[in-house]
Amino acid sequence: MEIYRDEYLFTDDDKKKNLNEVCNLLGQSHWAKNRPLGVIEKTIETSLCFSIYHNDVQIGFARVVSDYAVYSMILDVIIDEKYRGQGLATKLIDFINNHPRLKGTNKVLWTKNAKDFYLKCGFNEEDCCTFMFNRT
Repeated sequence: MEIYRDEYLFTDDDKKKNLNEVCNLLGQSHWAKNRPLGVIEKTIETSLCFSIYHNDVQIGFARVVSDYAVYSMILDVIIDEKYRGQGLATKLIDFINNHPRLKGTNKVLWTKNAKDFYLKCGFNEEDCCTFMFNRT
């Protein structure tokens, strides 16, 4: 699926993804800046990935892990620092929410620092899920 919004291409085309550009984007984040290349590569292989391109350069990324029936977990939403503040993350979330393979699923995510952003995107904080549990 591909759509153009102004001069930006939003796509889920795996052939357009560039591992090095995804690594550079995630390197700008606080949650994945030290994530090894091999781990990023594996997460991309096992996820439905979404990208934003401007003049053939990848400037945005997000991925979704889903059972395609009930739940879709949105992860690693990132926009290049030079392009932030233009509403591209909101458009990326909208693109994900309207993706045909994810329609009808509950979109879930966890965030520590972007709560207000996701509330503006139509997400609701769940009282029953205040805590996240982790086991490695």
